[in-house]
Amino acid sequence: YSGDKWETSQGEDKYRRGLYTFWRRSNPHPAMTTFDAPSREFCVLKRSRSNTPLQALNILNDPAYVECAQALARKIAARPERDVERRVQFAFRTCLARAPRPDEQQRLARLYERERLNFEQNPRAAEQLATSELGPAPAGLNLAELAAWTVVANVLLNLDEMMTKG
Repeated sequence: YSGDKWETSQGEDKYRRGLYTFWRRSNPHPAMTTFDAPSREFCVLKRSRSNTPLQALNILNDPAYVECAQALARKIAARPERDVERRVQFAFRTCLARAPRPDEQQRLARLYERERLNFEQNPRAAEQLATSELGPAPAGLNLAELAAWTVVANVLLNLDEMMTKG
């Protein structure tokens, strides 16, 4: 073992596409393994399809995905309208390019309200979830609301409809 470790790039390299991820056949990147990336020992014309709990756990907890959820939450929270349902529609349409069905919209709105109340009771957890990857929240944004939108964004980003092409 050469001792190579997977470290997050800093600066401009941090946002390069995954195509540029360092690859070692004897030590593949953990996310690549979880999502069944081919070994690159031979050409693969069609990827195998699988679904394991590890994939969902990776999307929900990996710092890269949490950062994506935080960025989406900041876009949602910065919307001029204050109506939760309209913000849910914006988030849903941004992720899935379609309007949410009434039951989908209600569930996401309820999730937001429940999480907002939870984060209002626990400001330290709100700050952690809202700022852990992207840094300080933009001025004027409520941390409890931002953390709640981060939870909603994380759910949307974890939907099968979002992760796979139809």
